[in-house]
Amino acid sequence: MSLLNKAVGSISETRMGILSEWSLRLALAFLFFSHGLPKIESLISAPGEPFGYVVPMAFFGGFPLISSYLVTAAELVIIPLFVLVGGLKFIGPNARALSTLGGLIGACTMLIIIFVFHFGVKGEGILDVKYQLSLLAMSLYFLFK
Repeated sequence: MSLLNKAVGSISETRMGILSEWSLRLALAFLFFSHGLPKIESLISAPGEPFGYVVPMAFFGGFPLISSYLVTAAELVIIPLFVLVGGLKFIGPNARALSTLGGLIGACTMLIIIFVFHFGVKGEGILDVKYQLSLLAMSLYFLFK
């Protein structure tokens, strides 16, 4: 096993290790952004109508239009921006704070989507939310990194 550790140990310690972090940053930002695009298109075409899936949600159904705008802003702009800008080390300690905040907002968003929408409204099980769990895991990485 020590031979294996010697062989692969140096790979994780190279400067190329930053690629793994940036691949996660880019993927998470892209995935949230791509989920926000149809939402903004819907809000632009009908600005006074909330998303149909927000209305039956337990807490968010009380203010569905505001919830629709909040989730759109989070997915389209806030999470991708904070996660990407948070990777720019040259901006100093604010980079880490932005990355953490992006991870926090992403994790909260995914927890709501998983537990309130998928489990609550749609009645799905754990096997139905594999994709959402991966986004949650990526968000948690940036929350605690």
